[in-house]
Amino acid sequence: MSQSQARVKDRISALSDELICRILSCLDDTQCAVKTTVVSPRWKNLWTSLPNLHFCYDKTEYMREDAFLTFVDRVLFFRDSSDIKLFYLNLECPDVNYFSRFESWICTAIRRNVVELDLNVFVFPDSTFELPPSLFTSKTLEVLRLRSNFIVNPPKSGCFPCLKVLDVYLHYPDRYDSSLERIFSNCPVLEDLRIEGSIYIEWLCEDPSLKFTISAPQLKRMTLKLELDGSKEDYGNVMTVMFYINAPKLEDFNINKGVLSIVSCDFDAKYLFEANSDDNFRRHLDGTNGLLEAIINAKHLSLSTSDSENAVPAFHNLYHLELALLNFTCWGYLIDFLKRSRNLSYLVIKIVVNAKRENFTPPEFVPLCMLSHLKTITISGFQGTKDQLRVVQYLLKYSEVLTKVTITVSSGLSRAEEKALYKEFLMFERGSKTCQVELRN
Repeated sequence: MSQSQARVKDRISALSDELICRILSCLDDTQCAVKTTVVSPRWKNLWTSLPNLHFCYDKTEYMREDAFLTFVDRVLFFRDSSDIKLFYLNLECPDVNYFSRFESWICTAIRRNVVELDLNVFVFPDSTFELPPSLFTSKTLEVLRLRSNFIVNPPKSGCFPCLKVLDVYLHYPDRYDSSLERIFSNCPVLEDLRIEGSIYIEWLCEDPSLKFTISAPQLKRMTLKLELDGSKEDYGNVMTVMFYINAPKLEDFNINKGVLSIVSCDFDAKYLFEANSDDNFRRHLDGTNGLLEAIINAKHLSLSTSDSENAVPAFHNLYHLELALLNFTCWGYLIDFLKRSRNLSYLVIKIVVNAKRENFTPPEFVPLCMLSHLKTITISGFQGTKDQLRVVQYLLKYSEVLTKVTITVSSGLSRAEEKALYKEFLMFERGSKTCQVELRN
């Protein structure tokens, strides 16, 4: 190839410095970006303008820890005057003597108008690192992720004026420090809050009524993903982790099954639209200050249940329901939702267990949503039992605006059994002339 042809085909050299920097910022590690200086003389100093900085130390690599720290120092020292959009640091169990350098790095990122700060610094349980005060007053920081046992000391006012996303992981909650709680109530524009970590049973025994207050006027999404460490049975049922949540604009609330038995939530959320849980949601909610009643304005609801003894509150705004049924007593729970959700349009039923006996009893009156709103039904885990067939028959017969029913059969059914099921579905009376039935495996 001639030199002129090579220049024509060299499209990378034709890219602007800004675009090349954006491409280099997509690399998982800034060390790789710095190594691109060997590509050509033009690339020699491009790394000094990278908007995203990723510093990840892996002990399995050949670089020593002190060499890694020196590398971070040099990258920040030789950086030009451009802003930093993302600063990511991942370092496991560093020496406490390095904490002053971490503080210097964070302060440098803040001075360079950092927008997203992600700190994964796994320090030893008996060590503490206090985040610098300038972090809490940053006027550019919008996303903060803390995955460590940092100590925070936010100011009483003017805290996180622009922070929209806060993601906190509690590594050592057995050494609880109330300073962390203060940031949950000092974020005036916070929209997304995620709290993860482990709850140590021994820790709760020392303080069986641990309380968190979350006050965020603009909060839209909240996730509690906590795990229990230890045996609750060894200590009785006196333990409670209490979350006082003042979030009038909350739209999406997620809580995992492992902590529902000891977590209590007291809501002040007038417009809660979506709530999700992955197990035993309804049964535990009845014992946690009526959390289900607190989400009666939900539009999208996804939950699992193994209990249908208690009445379902009215969900006048609910249009999408995903319901996982964990035992044979739950058909009544499904009917309760149909009767109490007059605007329900989309229904997803997940049959989780193989029940030997079931007890589906059609309601005395057809639920209003089936007459005017229910459009699609999706059923998974279908085994073709007598009561399951009766449920499908009832839904097809009385749903007058239904357009489609999709049924995924259990993997344990043979091809012949699937064909027999499909023929039976075709014979069921339908309240909607436009409804189509699809059988999947």
